[in-house]
Amino acid sequence: MDIDNWQWFLDRWNAQWRAVQKLADPEEADEEALAAGGLCFPPAGERRTAALERRLGTALPPSYRAFLQVSDGWRHAGGSVYLLAGTGDADWHRDPMGMKALYEEQLDARPTPSEVLMAGMWERALRLSVDSDMTDVLLDPGDTDENGEWALYVYKGWSGEYPERYGSFGAFMRQGHRKFVADQGDDPRFEDELTRELDASVERARVACLAGEDVDAQAAALGEAESFGRPRARVLREQIGTMLGRAGHLPVPPDTNDPLYVREVMPVLALEHCQRGRDDDWFLRRHGEEGREAAEAALAAARGRTFRYVSPGAFGRAVDEAREQARWGDADSAWRTLVTAVPGWEPYGPEHLAPIGLTADPLLGPLVTPERGRHILTTPRAGHGGRTGAPVVGPERDGGWGLGWVAQDDRPDHSYRFVAVQGVTPPALAERLGGGEPLAPHTERELWRLRHRGGDTRGRCLYRVGSCGGAGDWSFAYDHDPETYQYGRVEGPGALVPPGVRSVAVWCERNAVPGRGRTDVFHFSYAEDGETRFTAVVRAGAAEATGTVPDGLDPALFGTALFDGAPPVPAGGTGPGLARDAETRALDAIGAAFGIGLPRFALRQGGLHAAWGPSWIRPPGPGQAVLTFVRRRPAG
Repeated sequence: MDIDNWQWFLDRWNAQWRAVQKLADPEEADEEALAAGGLCFPPAGERRTAALERRLGTALPPSYRAFLQVSDGWRHAGGSVYLLAGTGDADWHRDPMGMKALYEEQLDARPTPSEVLMAGMWERALRLSVDSDMTDVLLDPGDTDENGEWALYVYKGWSGEYPERYGSFGAFMRQGHRKFVADQGDDPRFEDELTRELDASVERARVACLAGEDVDAQAAALGEAESFGRPRARVLREQIGTMLGRAGHLPVPPDTNDPLYVREVMPVLALEHCQRGRDDDWFLRRHGEEGREAAEAALAAARGRTFRYVSPGAFGRAVDEAREQARWGDADSAWRTLVTAVPGWEPYGPEHLAPIGLTADPLLGPLVTPERGRHILTTPRAGHGGRTGAPVVGPERDGGWGLGWVAQDDRPDHSYRFVAVQGVTPPALAERLGGGEPLAPHTERELWRLRHRGGDTRGRCLYRVGSCGGAGDWSFAYDHDPETYQYGRVEGPGALVPPGVRSVAVWCERNAVPGRGRTDVFHFSYAEDGETRFTAVVRAGAAEATGTVPDGLDPALFGTALFDGAPPVPAGGTGPGLARDAETRALDAIGAAFGIGLPRFALRQGGLHAAWGPSWIRPPGPGQAVLTFVRRRPAG
């Protein structure tokens, strides 16, 4: 946006600059500029402006021309520019350093239009910087818009960076003024009509956000105030960004006596720090010796996934309840518990907008998707009025508690396996699998890192455990990156369950053999009292089954229908791929027959406790050798 009233704009900037000079140390004040009236010069007038156009042989762009009618040049235009040209000093740049040739050498075979414009700019540009610290301010008549404005480039010769482009001279001056005001933001003595207006807009946005009003409008208002350096604006805006899934700096002073910092901000910063693999020394140093112990604890909780978000009042009680619901996979109930309690959420002070610390909780953080974070922000809270009765967004039960959804993954190598056990709690199942307490909650991506971060994992498998939900007392252990299937050697964990207990195991592997076909496998088994009662294996178009199929299941579901009826191939050969629709029908039938399901949100996006367990593959017998291929997938 260009400047409509140059006189008003320049007068305000000049008055603000003069006020800052009075606040500055006398040795740092620019007495010469003060004596000359400040930043501005007398107007150029139409005669001198027209003379400049005749000398240059071209009409000036509108915003620069309008500027000259008010001030024939400008002092301290921002950054390293100390004097901008008026009618007497503006002249063509003529590329004395040969920058055009340098930039043209860097163009590849298919340069973008902006790259071509920048390369040619150096010879044709109008130079406006008269006095600067190795900084060129250049107006390019070859880069114009529909209003006749010339693009302006600022090139800092000492930086090694590409020139910074502005749409016009007016846009450059507007940004220069914004930066000037922002530089004074930490000085409470710097105050005028503009800063008071901006601070009032920050407070209006804060109250409106707490009342659940349009979050994008409030973020925009805060962003505008932040661009002028208003102190509270960024603190509030970054909280909105955190709830919407956009990581930010959260510039709250590191005060370990401030509950806003310790309970809300510090856990978020510690988690981001650990996820990015940064050096701990920086994080610890910014907290000083008095805060070192708290900072070390925050990093340890983030790495160990042991952080527990706490909040005062009714919302804090809901957090505790939701954590237990989410612990074994009931993310839907956990989210509903949280969102129902949002109107009772209490801030720690006037700089606190939302429960941002919730996003760092390993069990509850994954529930706060950007959509759900927006829902929290648009729910009236902290006693503020506003709309009520808003529907709860993001329900998990959109097909997320069956089994068929597991097959709906477009990755060509999508493989998985799981065991569901009746009458055993998730912690007990984790203990039976791994012989110890469950590990901390992990997302799918975090589990991949745990599995592949180093060390020998042969003979061990890594699962996430939880409740099968819905009908009965079933628990599950799920592995989304299983060991390679070995026909005839699959034992499964059914033998680990106690007498009188039923278990179901499914193993699906997709595996392409380059240039030959696929060796996909679907394995289903049912065990009772520690003994396998039924097993069906379909591989390379061939199917075989042993035992008695469980009640309520059609054995045809586990035959060649899983490969769309393709003819079988010889043992050890390759064949067609598993048909996802048939795989989905088989999984749904298993779920219906036993009244079990897997929580889609918890497994795909949420955090669940993990557990190590033994291999499903029996060791080879005497004289037998097995060649094992281990699949490695990149994180993410």
